[in-house]
Amino acid sequence: MLSRRMMIGSGLVLAAVPALGQPQRRIVALGSDVAETLFAIGAGGQIAATDDTATFPAAAARLPKLGYLRALAPEPILAARPGLVIAADGAGPDAVLRQVEAAGVTILRLPAGHAPADVAARIRLIGAAAGAAPAAERLARAVLNRLAQPLPSGWTRPRCLLVLAQAPGRMLAAGLNTAGDSFIRLAGGHNIFAADGYKPLSAEAVIAGAPAVIIIPSHVIGLAGGLDRLKADPVLAATPAARAGRFHVVDSQAALGFGPRLPDAVVAVRKALAALTAGRPV
Repeated sequence: MLSRRMMIGSGLVLAAVPALGQPQRRIVALGSDVAETLFAIGAGGQIAATDDTATFPAAAARLPKLGYLRALAPEPILAARPGLVIAADGAGPDAVLRQVEAAGVTILRLPAGHAPADVAARIRLIGAAAGAAPAAERLARAVLNRLAQPLPSGWTRPRCLLVLAQAPGRMLAAGLNTAGDSFIRLAGGHNIFAADGYKPLSAEAVIAGAPAVIIIPSHVIGLAGGLDRLKADPVLAATPAARAGRFHVVDSQAALGFGPRLPDAVVAVRKALAALTAGRPV
């Protein structure tokens, strides 16, 4: 194993990456974006197991599962006999990863970040670790190019709310410095929730924020008991978005996982917002 410094924008990230030319053949992928990236660069066949979030592509969903990303145990990981564990930010607990590392397994901990450059950096790190650097570089450049597409001239950012969970009279929403907030901005919207992080949002704040568009990650629909039930929430029903029927469902992993499918999710929501941006405030 050797250490490689990889330049990301103007900053340096130090990452331990297995030497190129000696690809690991049994990889445990922790994080939906990790598994998606490995498949996208042609290295999906190296994956021995994943956490429960890895459901795309279909081949990833069929792989052995090790449990919830943030509540893993060392025994199932070691039982998969990996030569390498690639861990997304948040995978753990960290004490579990240290136990796996102490057992002699190489662990590549990916850096966090929700900027396009962060997505590209993780793709390159994964590609180097899997012995597929050229394919990873092509994918990283394609992702960056698609996310760099400028907003049309005269675009007015619609007021958006991204809902993470809902209960009568209250909900959890994406505030600043979250994947949800970054997604809204990349898609061309304005996040009405100015708090930091994922926080409860009161009914009064939702109504005062007057979102023109409500973005709902797909997993939230199941938690809420269906899209119709969400739409019927009296707080959401009082917003301009609900009155105009502007509920937009996004694939949770594509939109919030910040992996190779992020541009697809951004483009889809940007198209949905385009009808609201004819040079008028929304």
